[in-house]
Amino acid sequence: MSVDREKLLKRLAITLNQIAETAEDIARHQAAIAALNGTARAPTWRRRGWPMPSTCINVAEQQRLEKALGQRG
Repeated sequence: MSVDREKLLKRLAITLNQIAETAEDIARHQAAIAALNGTARAPTWRRRGWPMPSTCINVAEQQRLEKALGQRG
């Protein structure tokens, strides 16, 4: 395996981990907000289906890395 491919795979693993951590953070924040509001409803931005900006960045990075790995594979 080339050094470049190893670096891409490591970066992809980090990115996937960040996406998972962001999902966990979102769930925790939703629970905290619901508890503070006394409701089980999700925050407005989530109800409307708007993703968190950090999620968008990480998903774009994931797609870029997977594309680069596919071209080199």
